Amino acid sequence: MKLGSPDKEILKAALKPSSRGELKALFGLVRRYDDKTLLAALAASKPKKRQGDPLIRELERTLRPIMGPSAEKAELLIAFMAKTHRRKRAGDARGIAEAARRLRLQYSDAQIRAGAQALLANLKALYGEQETVV
Repeated sequence: MKLGSPDKEILKAALKPSSRGELKALFGLVRRYDDKTLLAALAASKPKKRQGDPLIRELERTLRPIMGPSAEKAELLIAFMAKTHRRKRAGDARGIAEAARRLRLQYSDAQIRAGAQALLANLKALYGEQETVV
């Protein structure tokens, strides 16, 4: 059985930069395994999902009891941190992730975590377990 001219061109184009030993090993693999296995091995692996920042996950978990959008929680945290540490505000943030990035410029991760817990305790002391009837 002989290869036709178009088939020869395809084979040469696909295997052009390979040495004779590499080609021999490749043909051995093709004989040993079926098409499905070889194509699965060549398929691009799915990119691994990037793990999120642990500080951001912890802040979201800590601030979950506060009812409201993420931007408001971020504003509360930034304002509270600026007030308690008597520093200039870190700026406006659109969410908790951005607030954490901005706060990291001025504070350590431990200070930010403690600030979030203190904010929650402060809000609970101010508004917790009170029922007002109008």
